[in-house]
Amino acid sequence: MDEPLDSRQLRAFVVLAETGSYTETARRLFVTHSAISHAMRALESTVGCRLLNNLNKKVMLTDAGEALLQHAQQVLEEMRRAKTNLNALNKWGSRRLRISAEAPLAGYFLNDVLVEFHHKFPNVMVSVELHNRCDAYAFLTANRTDLVFAEKPPVDGRFEFCPLFSDTFHVVMGPQHPWAVKKSVTLSEFPKAPFILHRNLARSQKMLADYLEKSGFQLNTVAEMDSLDSIKDFVRQTRAISILPTWAIECELRDGILVALPLGRRSFEQTWGFTRWTERALTHSESGFVHICRTVLMETAAKIKLKSTTFPTMQA
Repeated sequence: MDEPLDSRQLRAFVVLAETGSYTETARRLFVTHSAISHAMRALESTVGCRLLNNLNKKVMLTDAGEALLQHAQQVLEEMRRAKTNLNALNKWGSRRLRISAEAPLAGYFLNDVLVEFHHKFPNVMVSVELHNRCDAYAFLTANRTDLVFAEKPPVDGRFEFCPLFSDTFHVVMGPQHPWAVKKSVTLSEFPKAPFILHRNLARSQKMLADYLEKSGFQLNTVAEMDSLDSIKDFVRQTRAISILPTWAIECELRDGILVALPLGRRSFEQTWGFTRWTERALTHSESGFVHICRTVLMETAAKIKLKSTTFPTMQA
């Protein structure tokens, strides 16, 4: 059972599960019927259980076969992706840049950056993975990525955070909400107001809860959502509120769909940027990507009045 599985046997197994026929499987894989039969017997011997049943001249999977099929498909897909990545890297002058990013943040900021980066680094293969919540340290430690574009994480000496911009959070509501009409938040009613939590900005929301608790308030959370669009639409149509940064609501504020009010006398801010390993020097493409981000985000920050950082750049 400790013997590793043969990728060719797994490939034959997946095709056989799809066709239900040894003959058709052999035809697709350009081998003989007996070769497929032998491969399946060898695979069953390796895993130590029966994977296939013959019913009315059609091959059916056992429960164990169904379980193995899911793993086999994932393994073959990973092998396909590995081959694609290696083929791309083997091209003359080609390099790889892996970016992990928080989904709502990337959707708003990264498109223009990626276009500009491609113009300047056409031979670099860029891989962008979007996540509902980015655990920068876990992603970097697992070598899943080179740079993480997300909220500022807790301080950890192993990693360096490159800030790009800071933004203020606001109490957000529909234009018909009583607070919107009065143009002020009624603090005594704040703990009772139905609140919609944005799960994707996990660290900001935790910091926000601590910030409010110190002021003597607790959030009356009635729903948690991953989608910014869903939150904004829900708030627009109800008397619920949310607390979101400027960049997330800029279009709706401009069009009068939502109203944003200050969160008390003291503003609550968060900083976004890139996280990377401290001891690993930036590659030329990574340094170029961060530089393009700074350039593009300075223009975006000016348009929607964000605080573009003046911190020193990462050291290559």
